[in-house]
Amino acid sequence: MLVGLNAFSAEAQTPAVTTIATNKTATTKHSLWQVKGARNTVFLLGSMHMMRADMYPLAEEIEAAYKRSAVVVFETDMKVLASPEFAMKLMEKATYPEGESLKKNLSPKMYSLLVSNLQSSVVGVEMLEQFKPWMAAMTILVLELQKAGFDVESGLDKHIFKRATEDKKAFDQFETPDFQAGLLTALTEKESEEFLGQTLRDLSVWQKQFDLLAKAWTSGDTKALDKLILDSFREYPLMHKKLLLDRNHSWIAKLEQLLRGEKDVLVVVGAGHLVGKGSVVDLLTAKGYKIEQR
Repeated sequence: MLVGLNAFSAEAQTPAVTTIATNKTATTKHSLWQVKGARNTVFLLGSMHMMRADMYPLAEEIEAAYKRSAVVVFETDMKVLASPEFAMKLMEKATYPEGESLKKNLSPKMYSLLVSNLQSSVVGVEMLEQFKPWMAAMTILVLELQKAGFDVESGLDKHIFKRATEDKKAFDQFETPDFQAGLLTALTEKESEEFLGQTLRDLSVWQKQFDLLAKAWTSGDTKALDKLILDSFREYPLMHKKLLLDRNHSWIAKLEQLLRGEKDVLVVVGAGHLVGKGSVVDLLTAKGYKIEQR
């Protein structure tokens, strides 16, 4: 989920985990693709919005793409995303008004599932009662991943944004922060409850799953990334369509515009947008662009 949603959502059935290969070990591929325009190159870099500190420094291929690029494009405006004003606006939409609560709004079955799952979690149900289901889900997930060493502040998009700001590179984005927030705040009650159900279903394996995602991201293993992401959405195809597939389609016109430019561009989006059927890479390939994984 957090490889498909932007970082605001982190503030969005696996085997035993093997040792993670970090980018300090030579690998043949990375979560990086190169698309040739007529006069420029657009690099597509798959981001993990929460990463471990030991996943840095970045691979030489990624560093080279960053250094070549005069423009960096994110899913949304990273500066606005990090502002206190945006955080307050988001929190207003993420919490119930006085007199309402999770217990009053969730189905008895889902609330029981929530309580039983939190018995082994780092957060108690009392802390979540005022949150709407989608916000409760994100809070649980982020806290569990932080316990496993993954951190929003180490996320690749934040890392690249900080560096690009210091280097005075130009910025652009696909979506407004309000649009991104609306992906969750505008969920129907049923969709919001399904979002929580998806998180709770995978709660016991989220740490293992993210370990495997980190390993697949580091080695550019697109098949593994695609499988892990699809498994997460398997029971929620409408959420998969809304959070990933529809947005991929909406970004293509902007990407084609970038490919008609003069300057090299680094595009940083959740890795889930770049792998599998219906991904940005898949859609651009279908349009005849030659794409090379680096």
